[in-house]
Amino acid sequence: MTKNEQLNIITDRYLPAFFTFAMSKLGNSADAEELAQEIAFQCVDAIHRGNIRSNFDAYIWSIAHNTYKRWCRKSRLSTQDVDDGASILSNIVSRDLPIVEQLISDEETNIIRACLSKLTGDYRKVIVSFYFDELSIREISSRLMMSEGMVKFYLRMGKLKLKEVLNMQKVGEKSFNPSEFTIYKSAIDFSKVDVWEVFKRKLPCQIALICHDKARTVSEISLETNVPAVYIEEEVELLCETGVMISPAKDKYRTNFHILKKNAVAQVKEQFIKLYTAYVPKVIAAFEKYLPELKACGLFKHDATRNQWAWYFAQFVVNFDCEGHYLSAEDFPQILSCGSKAIVFAEEAQGSPWAMSHTPIYLEKCVIHPFDMDVLGRGLRQLELRNPRKAQVLYDVYCGQVKDEDKALCAELIEQGYVLNIDKKLYCNVAVSTAESRKLFEQINSELIKELRSLCQPIRENIARIVKTTIPEQLHGYVKGFTETWINFYAGMYFLEMLYKEGMLVIPEADDLTPVTYTIEQK
Repeated sequence: MTKNEQLNIITDRYLPAFFTFAMSKLGNSADAEELAQEIAFQCVDAIHRGNIRSNFDAYIWSIAHNTYKRWCRKSRLSTQDVDDGASILSNIVSRDLPIVEQLISDEETNIIRACLSKLTGDYRKVIVSFYFDELSIREISSRLMMSEGMVKFYLRMGKLKLKEVLNMQKVGEKSFNPSEFTIYKSAIDFSKVDVWEVFKRKLPCQIALICHDKARTVSEISLETNVPAVYIEEEVELLCETGVMISPAKDKYRTNFHILKKNAVAQVKEQFIKLYTAYVPKVIAAFEKYLPELKACGLFKHDATRNQWAWYFAQFVVNFDCEGHYLSAEDFPQILSCGSKAIVFAEEAQGSPWAMSHTPIYLEKCVIHPFDMDVLGRGLRQLELRNPRKAQVLYDVYCGQVKDEDKALCAELIEQGYVLNIDKKLYCNVAVSTAESRKLFEQINSELIKELRSLCQPIRENIARIVKTTIPEQLHGYVKGFTETWINFYAGMYFLEMLYKEGMLVIPEADDLTPVTYTIEQK
């Protein structure tokens, strides 16, 4: 017989017989109808595979009996508990089944397992317990500590979700081509959450990108990354615990900070490069003009190098028009789980080596401002002065008030390049911002801002528009905070990079430990 003839026989002759057979075994019309459909499904599947070549009737009834045996084994305590239906899970291979049931190919088995990996939480646990562990409804209820009614619910709904996943088997690009991702933080108070530690692996970075534009389910994240849901659940839980992700609706997750996507990053960079191509020559001219006056302001008490003066000038000269746009505490959202008010922001790009990190050290009479940059190739030198006493000794050197008990710390500062020993006299090698120098920069910046103001407005408007249209909805009240943070971040970074390219700034040699990005601000 041909396949079509065999299929016609199943439809015309065997379907009523399957129902009669199921009724005789189960005595319940609803369950009998479901079992009959399952038997028919298995028979049609066997015909399509070309497995029935002889003794057609015997083969068909062997499928019917084996399907019924599996039904009973699955429902052990009560056949009414079974909700097997015509689910694709009825095709899962079990080594305990007779050879006639081994009809599914390894490829299809892998597809089913891949679909199962995308199911979340109790849906996955119930289906795996029922079909793979072959537990009864009552046993699953006991294992998962839920009612038998809920087990049946998750079993029924899980299979529907499984079919949905089967129809969504398009694996996302993030699974094989993860995006670049760099994260930053600007905080106004102490934070126990280290966002760089949280996002040091690729998977949390990709999850943040996937969930940035809208809330996503674990299954959707799983499909996009091609990572089983059981592992995504753990990652999402950790991200929510730190506060960088929220759950605005049941079983959905949304990134809780702003990410600038790569097309916007390129667009913003182009604008800043254009800005500084026009502006930097004016800055270099101002540096040459005012350097003699600056040297008279007492920043250094020794003959500092021209490069030290250039780096100091670059940090205090105006690089963007921020007048009227300064941030207050209300512009910082409290989004970290430790309660810190901070603006966490990221870009879908590889971080620039010119990006600066800064943690001020507050002392009684001054504030020490260390700025670290990867382009200097020395790691986080900020940590070297995190000890307040050591930081105080650095300022004491500048003031000429070193105590005998601080000589060991002085030796350490000399070794690290913060202090110089010239002819047995100690000099602070960090520029000190004095009242005279700040007054001079007020004059310098008042002249330069006239050249800068008209060039800045289009950039501010563009960044504000990008933030407003792309920021997660729960952060809409902080558009200004994120806009100005992005402006300050990119302005500082591209301004220094352009000054370096134009020859005003020089990166010290590897063995030169001069802290060119450090300043001490006298109160």
